Amino acid sequence: MEKQFKICRVMEPSVYLPYIDARETDSDFLSALEGNDEEVYALSAGEETVGLACVCGGGWAFLYLYIFSQYRNMGYGRRAALSLEQRLCMPSLNRITTCYHTNNHIAAGLAKSCGYTKEFSSAYMIYTGPRFEEEAVPVRQYQAADYQAAQALEAEAFHVMRLGTGCFPDSVPTAPSEKMRREWDETSGERFVYVSEGEIVACAHVEGAELDSISVKLTHQGKGIGKRFLKHIVNRLLDAGHKEISLYCVVGNNARYLYEQVGFQEVFCNDYAVKKF
Repeated sequence: MEKQFKICRVMEPSVYLPYIDARETDSDFLSALEGNDEEVYALSAGEETVGLACVCGGGWAFLYLYIFSQYRNMGYGRRAALSLEQRLCMPSLNRITTCYHTNNHIAAGLAKSCGYTKEFSSAYMIYTGPRFEEEAVPVRQYQAADYQAAQALEAEAFHVMRLGTGCFPDSVPTAPSEKMRREWDETSGERFVYVSEGEIVACAHVEGAELDSISVKLTHQGKGIGKRFLKHIVNRLLDAGHKEISLYCVVGNNARYLYEQVGFQEVFCNDYAVKKF
């Protein structure tokens, strides 16, 4: 008799960390387990837990699957993906994104069989070096009044980056919104702006020890601002007690050369695949 397949929310995902091979796992998934994130689910066949899933809903949903090694190639990944997609379905759902290591051909095959198409790749890079020599830079904490200028420069910089990689031919600059303004205000302690002659020319956002984004205004690129800003942010994070600073860099993004110059090194590369609805 076929074992009953169940998907249940996990109260303490961290208990599964010993069953996870960090070398084949996404860093955000590990963070979700370590932080006992409420969006982690257990995949069970009968009385056995065969894997885990991390799910974020909304119009642009995200689905990540991890099947324990002894249960792979048994159909559990496909069953979990299709079942979780049904849970995510709602009128506002436009697409679901998933990711897997670029060299994980089994995961790539699973994603393709479930109707996902690769959209882009992104390298996970870390910095584990010493503090940089102190340099006076005009950086300060983000303030609510900075939103219009900071959002505009970030939107344009990311739009140009996306087009430059060749992976996002339909890219358009992200439009400002009141929802985004509130989110930026709520995370103001994680945001910084670089001010030159009274003008905001760069902005950055950090989450814990991860540099989530750093953008330089197009008219001010090539002047060393990005490098000085990056070193300043790394020093701040090191001073806060973090030993390892991380970031994701889309493959084809010229900023990778800057990250490598400063001392960031690639740990792994993810493919991101999308299923549209």
